[in-house]
Amino acid sequence: MEPKVYRTELTPVSFLQRSALIFPDKTAIIHENRSYSYREFAERVYRLASRLRALGLRKHERVAFLCPNTPALLEAHYAVPAAGGILVAINTRLNSSEVDFILHHAGCTFLFVDHELAPLLKTANLAGIQVIQIQDSGQPDDPYEQFLAAGSPEPVESWLADEEETISINYTSGTTGNPKGVMYTYRGAYLNALGIVIETQLTNNSVYLWTLPMFHCNGWCFTWAVTAIGATHVCLRRLDPERVWDILDQEGVTHYNGAPTVHIFLVNHPKAHRLARPATVAIGGAPPSPTLLAQMEQLNIHVLHLYGLTETYGPNTVCAWHPEWDALSPPNRRGFEHARDRCIRRPARHVSLVQTCKRHRAMARRWAK
Repeated sequence: MEPKVYRTELTPVSFLQRSALIFPDKTAIIHENRSYSYREFAERVYRLASRLRALGLRKHERVAFLCPNTPALLEAHYAVPAAGGILVAINTRLNSSEVDFILHHAGCTFLFVDHELAPLLKTANLAGIQVIQIQDSGQPDDPYEQFLAAGSPEPVESWLADEEETISINYTSGTTGNPKGVMYTYRGAYLNALGIVIETQLTNNSVYLWTLPMFHCNGWCFTWAVTAIGATHVCLRRLDPERVWDILDQEGVTHYNGAPTVHIFLVNHPKAHRLARPATVAIGGAPPSPTLLAQMEQLNIHVLHLYGLTETYGPNTVCAWHPEWDALSPPNRRGFEHARDRCIRRPARHVSLVQTCKRHRAMARRWAK
């Protein structure tokens, strides 16, 4: 292969490298009673990456994580690609047979599992898979912390030769059959993360709360976007409305994401109140009702309506609101509906990724076979 003069392959791993260099002492991750600076975040990632290589991880081997929104899964979004592997973040809401299907369909050689989700593996065939349990305590006796301690805090040499290589495989929920694995590239993840920064107006003063599952399209690429701008991640093991309201106040959260159902629970909770600091929330899935939008505005929560697919790295369409639309009636606000996106084939018919949404410039590479 001829050398690529003056070319650096795009990789989200560089986001962490930059933030650790520019904001080494800034808080990168907050999780319950502990926090990590960007310097510590990077060192933990390097330890995980180096340990995976020491245990025999080869380029493009698949590393699965079955975890809630904890620091371990966030670290995996950098450590696995840094080590040359492919991340498979498994949906924690699947049943045992679906988890077993994904592990073998993806060909995973490593599996990191949170202690609360370990029962999902009772019937799984784990032959040939190295399993590491995560207690999520942050303490020295946690198997995951011991795994990191055996690694090196120094950066690992990159094995990335082409930004079109696969960085992760995201499996669909399998509503019409077995889950399908969508393969994301380094380039696509990098570009979509920067798009997220722009559209949601993240800054290095932003505080992002993980109400959206990281296993869902790699957290809509916010796993990489928040780090890219040097903002703060606030992890959340489970979605508890009371806990969310406490964190919104205590941590000064500026951004979080979720489906309309999440926000219905939040706005109707007894602790619901107008935030002292405005928060931006990206909503995907079903359209939020006018009533819900009005309730959220009253709470100083400003909505950015997004739409996307697993095949488009999550959000790829945004409702860019115009102030003059405020005076229009609801029917007149639908004037631009279907202006650029359209369904090429009926959903029930098997189509290629290009047929699914051929206009988008950050399409996944292909489905895993």
